[in-house]
Amino acid sequence: MNNQCVVYVTDVEYSFPTILSALQARKFASPATDVCVLMSEHLDNFEELKALLARSGVILTDATEALQDSLGKLDSSHFQGRISVSTMAKLVLCEILPSNYTQIIYLDGDTQIVSDLGAFESAAVPEGRFFAARDYTAIHDFLDTGKDSHYFNAGVLKFHRNGWIGQEALDLFAKNPEACEGKHDQGALNYVCGSSLILVSNRWNFPKQFLHLVNMSSLSIVHYMAHPKPWHGTFFPWTDKESQVYVDLRKAHPIYNSLYRGISFDRKMLYKYRSIRARIEHAIEKDESNPRVQSLLVGDYAV
Repeated sequence: MNNQCVVYVTDVEYSFPTILSALQARKFASPATDVCVLMSEHLDNFEELKALLARSGVILTDATEALQDSLGKLDSSHFQGRISVSTMAKLVLCEILPSNYTQIIYLDGDTQIVSDLGAFESAAVPEGRFFAARDYTAIHDFLDTGKDSHYFNAGVLKFHRNGWIGQEALDLFAKNPEACEGKHDQGALNYVCGSSLILVSNRWNFPKQFLHLVNMSSLSIVHYMAHPKPWHGTFFPWTDKESQVYVDLRKAHPIYNSLYRGISFDRKMLYKYRSIRARIEHAIEKDESNPRVQSLLVGDYAV
């Protein structure tokens, strides 16, 4: 049995982009790393989808009951429909995943794997430690002012099963959610991490907002956090190439197409307008050569 996995947790709403990322992960990961998708909600055609993904080497698991056991009380008292169970699930993965997985790579479903994961896979995390990269907000401040912060994003993590701080973060969220500053799981993890954080290059978690400042070939994982999303169209700063993979997936099988969730015409037009405006501003400012971006990708990082 493999001791390492790439794992996603998704509800039905987010299952389509999550499956795309998982299929990319399977393509770019070693056979010695399993790729798993955990469903946090029951899916009508689950068995058919499970068999379809298995043919591509992706393991689909119904984790609804296990997640309800771990997060059910918080779901009714703290989440109140505003925070999905799948968002908080990274904190309790050690309770959900089989015990053979000691090196756990967690990815949000709104990521794309664009190149080889080998270096990230082969970098072993010590017990009680975890890998994470700077958050969008920290990068924004760094590019703006040069002020460095190790506030990390929780959408891409790698941690050792032994000593994972997820439960500590969950306890904080339950007792003192204000300490998380509205960032839920991410705020809680940043609050309790202490010396357990090992900062990694942003090539493993690069925010979409800065794609116009970097060559895509230098990245491995792109994170399409916040709206708009690439499965809804091409909006600055990404290109048709990043959106087309979702179009191709919808065409690949009727099940995949049935999982796609679109947006309203009005919202799409709003995103198009904002995209055109941002593209024009970028062309005028010619801000593609910010030298600080390179230090986010290459430097004194664990990987």
